[in-house]
Amino acid sequence: MLHISSRLAALFPLCILAAAAPATEDPLLVLTRLLHDNGTLSDEAYRTMRAAIEARLAHQPLRQVATKKPDNRAAEPSMTTIDQRGRLEFRSPDGAFRTRIGGRVQADYDAFDSDVAKMGGGSEIRRARLFASGTLWRVWDYKLQYDFVNTGRAGIKDAWIGYTALPLGSVKMGHFKEPWSLDDQTSSKYVTFIERALPEAFSPGRAIGLGWSGAGLRWSAAVGLFGEGVGKPAVATAQEGYAVSGRATFLPLYSDGNLLHLGLSASWRDTGSGSTLRFRTRPEAHGAGVQLVDTGDFDADSLLRFGAEVSWVHGPFNLQGEYMGVAVDRAQPGRRDPYFDGWYLEGSWFLTGESRHYRQGRFAAVTPKASVGDGGWGAWEIGLRYSGIDLSDEDIAGGEERNFTAGVNWYPVPNLRFMANYVQMLDVQGGSHDGDEPGVLSLRAQVEF
Repeated sequence: MLHISSRLAALFPLCILAAAAPATEDPLLVLTRLLHDNGTLSDEAYRTMRAAIEARLAHQPLRQVATKKPDNRAAEPSMTTIDQRGRLEFRSPDGAFRTRIGGRVQADYDAFDSDVAKMGGGSEIRRARLFASGTLWRVWDYKLQYDFVNTGRAGIKDAWIGYTALPLGSVKMGHFKEPWSLDDQTSSKYVTFIERALPEAFSPGRAIGLGWSGAGLRWSAAVGLFGEGVGKPAVATAQEGYAVSGRATFLPLYSDGNLLHLGLSASWRDTGSGSTLRFRTRPEAHGAGVQLVDTGDFDADSLLRFGAEVSWVHGPFNLQGEYMGVAVDRAQPGRRDPYFDGWYLEGSWFLTGESRHYRQGRFAAVTPKASVGDGGWGAWEIGLRYSGIDLSDEDIAGGEERNFTAGVNWYPVPNLRFMANYVQMLDVQGGSHDGDEPGVLSLRAQVEF
């Protein structure tokens, strides 16, 4: 009580001085200044109170003054944003610079029902990626993405810079995916099943190159010249191979919630001196310790990949299929050139009414209509897939495999997904695992940010 009384006693003479202030100066302004001078008000509190009093005197709404900057400059746009998917982005006030920080973590568990070969299985972090992407000086885009599941240069995924101010499309240089296949171009965050289908064995993947891409409302196209990927071990005495790859897509049907997607891909690669090829694939479960179909290493001078793709989306329903083939030109004289191929057909249905989101020749993120925690159950999706691959031709006996997959996906909120797949190997013919028919239950928890 004594402390409070002493405070009031100290303020009393200040009030007398404020009342005696000249008529040209507002008494509240005088009092505020005196309180600041005697240490009662901090610098920040003094500026806030003074701005509020000046606003009252100028008949301005107090709400506007509360957000006014101390230097009286006009308010600038926010430099930090978080969108409805929880993604963080920084930008300069004039929009010339933008940076987004994000990533993904995918934790998997595979439980195998082995038949002949012991398949392994267990838990793993499938992907743990961080990336930075954005814009420099309005017309330069960039992305750097690293997967911490790998080490050293093998962890580098995307590392490129692009120029976007061309009359049509943009160019980019660095390490990025060669244009190939709907399944391959759709991010692992957004594919329907935990692992891509068996023909993923033919994917050229990422490589260092220079590429052009463009897109319109109903079309997309990309083409590029590529060397090798950064993860490939360098051989000092060998000449690096190179490739020319391209992909084009078209939407003959495109309306709200309905689309028909058609696409073609092609890639020709010179393998370089002293190079060999090998095609193999796990049985659509990354935890498998055995590849049931495997060509082994064989000599090759060049190869031509090509693929055709189709997808139909009608509201909550989606059908998608692809065919891929690889023609190989052997390096050794007298060897017959083999031809390998693969295909898949899949379908999915959102029980809760969502629809797959499509953007420029690939599928993108799914947003639940009603998220968990916001009065809803999230989005629920079921899917079926039938796939096959044939790696046996001429003198190469890599084997032939057919798989059936059933899956369910739950999206409780936009950036979380929980997945369960059961994959049954229906038939393995030829190769070192002829007649093996294991099955696997795969689970995944995924967060994207």
